[in-house]
Amino acid sequence: MNWVHSAVANHPVTAPILFIFAHTVLAVCLLPCSPMTMLAGVLWGGGKGVMLSGAAALVSSATTFGLSRTFLHDRIERYLLRRYPTVAGPLQRVVAHDWKIIAVLWLSPLIPASTAGYVFGLSRITLLRYLGFSAVFMLPLQILLVMTGHSAATLFSPGGQWGMTAALIALLIAVPFLGKRLSTSLDKSLGTGGGE
Repeated sequence: MNWVHSAVANHPVTAPILFIFAHTVLAVCLLPCSPMTMLAGVLWGGGKGVMLSGAAALVSSATTFGLSRTFLHDRIERYLLRRYPTVAGPLQRVVAHDWKIIAVLWLSPLIPASTAGYVFGLSRITLLRYLGFSAVFMLPLQILLVMTGHSAATLFSPGGQWGMTAALIALLIAVPFLGKRLSTSLDKSLGTGGGE
């Protein structure tokens, strides 16, 4: 990893741009971006890693939102409604419940939130409102993933933080249960019947 850290340190502008670009490509291709968030912690540590991963998540979300709102709109709408016909109802209610839905998406690691821009692009929510709520609700999981990546990177260095890493991984395992509870609560409030 020494040469990777050296490359990142020697290219303080290019490395973050490449990171954000790679994150965005993953989101556009509907692939999970969580590994990239953890990688930010490995490469840049806690503070800068959170800033870069947050910026990458917002750029990815804006890109997928923009693609869905413009020339991919019809294709994405056909795909979603064919594959998930029950999504039509909640899409109509996004403006009334936008912050709740965005909160559930960003707080659950089981849902690739950066790609959710495709879905929100089909709704009537504005881009600024979507990105504003995303910037708020992404922070807890962004911090958790970046710090987990940062702690994992220091494990094998002298004085590695085994206790901190174990605690972060345990918290990371517990987060999906919180996401499930939030999702069930949202289903009930929206009346979609998806909750158990």
